[in-house]
Amino acid sequence: MSVASTDSRQRWCTVFATAGALGMIMIDATGTAVALPSIQRDLLLSQGSQQWIITLYALTLAVAIATGGRLADVYGRARVFRLGVALFAAGSAVSGLALDLPMLLCGRTMEGLGNILMAPAAALLATEAFGPAERGRAMGLYTGLGGLAMVVGPIVCGAVVQAGGWRWAFFVNLPLAAAVLLLLRAAGAAAASPRSGVFRPAESVLLAAALGPIVLGLQQSHAWGWTSPLTLSLVAGGTLLLAVFAVIQARSADPLVDVRLFTQRQFCADGIVLFCAQCAIVGQSAYGAIYLQRVLHFAPLESGLAMLLFLAPMMACAPLSGVLYDRYGVKVPVVAGLALATAGFILEIQALPRMDFAFMAPALFMTGAGMGLSLSQTYTDGTGQVAESRRGRAFGALDTVRQLGGAIGMAAIGTVVVAMERGRFLSIAADAAPEGPARVQLEALMADAIYGKDAAVHTLAEQWPAVASALRASAALSISDGYHVGAGMLALALCAAVLMMRRPSPATRRTGRETA
Repeated sequence: MSVASTDSRQRWCTVFATAGALGMIMIDATGTAVALPSIQRDLLLSQGSQQWIITLYALTLAVAIATGGRLADVYGRARVFRLGVALFAAGSAVSGLALDLPMLLCGRTMEGLGNILMAPAAALLATEAFGPAERGRAMGLYTGLGGLAMVVGPIVCGAVVQAGGWRWAFFVNLPLAAAVLLLLRAAGAAAASPRSGVFRPAESVLLAAALGPIVLGLQQSHAWGWTSPLTLSLVAGGTLLLAVFAVIQARSADPLVDVRLFTQRQFCADGIVLFCAQCAIVGQSAYGAIYLQRVLHFAPLESGLAMLLFLAPMMACAPLSGVLYDRYGVKVPVVAGLALATAGFILEIQALPRMDFAFMAPALFMTGAGMGLSLSQTYTDGTGQVAESRRGRAFGALDTVRQLGGAIGMAAIGTVVVAMERGRFLSIAADAAPEGPARVQLEALMADAIYGKDAAVHTLAEQWPAVASALRASAALSISDGYHVGAGMLALALCAAVLMMRRPSPATRRTGRETA
């Protein structure tokens, strides 16, 4: 066996290992959404508690994604990648074995930390596995397998949840993690990478201290009230700390998040688009799965298949976005995509109260196609605004903003859904039963039905059919109300793209870089 052939095999093992890690992240993201209604039913979670399963994971990514990239540079990408895979697998095991919400949230936080260690290192390892002549083929395989996992994830997780329960949506990650670690071991020296830079933990702690209170205040505002001193103090305090963090980063020669990049108009527009789009996507993914199973009574597998109407057009439109980007620059695909996605979201808002999937399907297709057009080249454009030596920082800054959008979007959409449904819940009970023991008993039965307890659902349908129907309509209307937040964020992104993004000159398209 020649050294050259062994070296080539080792390099491909590196690419397959990193692609497997990306696939694991994609499957977990879509699978958790499919499993949410089953988790709520088994652990008896309220709507407000349930949304923490998604929000805490997104918040962990927002707080620590830049730290993960820095750790990969300082301690070596292969070592950090391996640690991330192990931590993600451990978090999946803890989540799957969870007996209550705190244990599940502990597992989800571990998964998030594993993600931030895996994802930046994986992208860099895949990029550096081959020289320029073969790098395109390697990256095509890396992103292609990740995209395939995104499409297959809801189906696989829907099937395992339906067959074995929600815990298998997390256990499915364990054999994938083992395969990734074996491939990385086979890669050997091909996965080696240089080390550079300095890690300053205080910066990461300050960012966490800033973002945590903001998301907590938004998430709990439905219970505390939008104008309560606790909500306002948390949001204001977090915003103040975030401003302090931005000032420190702007003055640093080697910042964790290079906030100075956002002073460039085009880069700032890319960041706004990513932030706003992620706000809409995360909430839609979670509450879309809840709507399909709770309102339309889809089984988990049917719910996973229905999600393909969003994911498949998103994947299919990504190559078209690349063609448009190469020919016209980023503004054309982003504006066209956001206009389509915004229209799809508005159509979905109108479709949800009809409680018929036939009305929802075209909206999912439009939104997915629009997201595929608008998002796939935004990172490319953002990193293209800076010199090659600063592109790692640019990617980290954009990814931090995007993940923050996901955490804030889930918190904001969830707050609206919970607040609106609570008001309708009390109104339905008041209309159905007089004040006193009968109403208290009915409200307890209604609450159990919302948690998904089968006995309560059947009892309500048999003894209080009008109440059961009203609860179903209430859930549909409340999710529709929450989606107004997502539609508003997409409209804001569209405005930013129209007003801030520039069409590149022919010279810029030839050189591939905008002048600052």
